Amino acid sequence: MNDSSIFAGIEKVQKGPLREQVRVQIKKLILTNRLRPDQPIVIDRLASELGVSHTPVREALAMLQHDGLVRMRPYENPRVTEIDASDVREVWEMRLLLEGWAVTRATLTLPEDALDKIEKWLECARQDAKKSNYDTHLESDIALHEMILQAVDNSLFGRLAQLVNDRSIRIRTLVEAIASTQAVLTIIDEHCALLKAFQARDPELAHERLVSHLEAGMKRTLTALEAIAVSKD
Repeated sequence: MNDSSIFAGIEKVQKGPLREQVRVQIKKLILTNRLRPDQPIVIDRLASELGVSHTPVREALAMLQHDGLVRMRPYENPRVTEIDASDVREVWEMRLLLEGWAVTRATLTLPEDALDKIEKWLECARQDAKKSNYDTHLESDIALHEMILQAVDNSLFGRLAQLVNDRSIRIRTLVEAIASTQAVLTIIDEHCALLKAFQARDPELAHERLVSHLEAGMKRTLTALEAIAVSKD
C-alpha cells in the first residue's frame, strides 16, 4: 500500500466502538477496489491512516475475513481476497435467489415516487454513458438493486442480502474499469425494461426481466474478468 491515493477520503476514527468504525473504513476501501484483490494489507500503515492502534485494525480484519473480503494467514500480512470465475458464479446465483424473491414484492410495494426516482437515475446514467462517463450508471445500478432488496421486511433476509450485495458491488466496481459504452447502454436498457414492469405492477414480468438481466450480467462479468486476467499476463 505505497500509493497514498488509496487513502484519499478515508476518515480518522472518532469516539465509539473502534473495531466497527475501522471495519467500515477498510470495507469501503475493498468494495471500491482501492484495496485491490490479492493486495497485502499493511497493518502499521492502516492503523496510522485511521489514527488507531493495531488492535482494532486486527479485530476489524478478522470480521472482514468472516465476510469473505480478507484472507489472513499466520506470519503473513493479511490480503484482500481474490476474485475469480467461481466467485462471480456464486454471487450471481445468490443474487438470482435473493433478488428473484424480492423483486415480486418490490413490484407491488415500491411507491410511485421511488419509480420516478429510478426513471431519472436511468436517464442521467444514459446521458453520461454516451459521454463515456459510467459513474452515474454504477451508482444507479447499485441503488436500483438495493431498492429491490430493501422491499423485503425481514431482518435475516437483510443480513444475507447485505453479504451478497457487498461482494456483488466489489465485483461490479472492478469490472466497471474496462466497461464499454455499448455494454453500459445495454445494462441501462435492461434496467429500463425492469422499470416498465414495476410501473405496470406486474410481478411475473418483473421477475422474468430481472432473471434475464442477472443471467446476462453474469456472462458479461465473467467475460470482463477474463479480459482483466489477460491484461495482467
